[in-house]
Amino acid sequence: ACDEDEKPSFFKSKAFLGIVTIFSVLMLAFPYYSKIFYPDNKKDIVVVSQSDIQTIEFDVEGMTCAGCEESVKHAVNQLDGILEVKASYENTNTVVEYDKTKVDLTAIRKAINTTGYKVIDTENKKEK
Repeated sequence: ACDEDEKPSFFKSKAFLGIVTIFSVLMLAFPYYSKIFYPDNKKDIVVVSQSDIQTIEFDVEGMTCAGCEESVKHAVNQLDGILEVKASYENTNTVVEYDKTKVDLTAIRKAINTTGYKVIDTENKKEK
């Protein structure tokens, strides 16, 4: 009536625990390295008149991490006439510098909204 030691299944082994631990750490750190998955969409920009350059700030709700910021920046940068985009989930805003002869505010707003985050009312946007 001796009990034989059975080999534990893979799901009860230290190897499985190690794999799950490493996977969990990688997923928890994802917001910090998620920007490597977005292509660099730098482009040559020709500015005809400095008076056509404007800066506007949109209040954006729903961003919670650096990955959210990269998603918004990538979507807006794909529009023609965008000079610079700065998104901040901490400040819940996106600041866009653009050429008003090449892109309008409706297109910028639509690009931000297509990412799944929502631009708050037009009364809340601030032109600089």
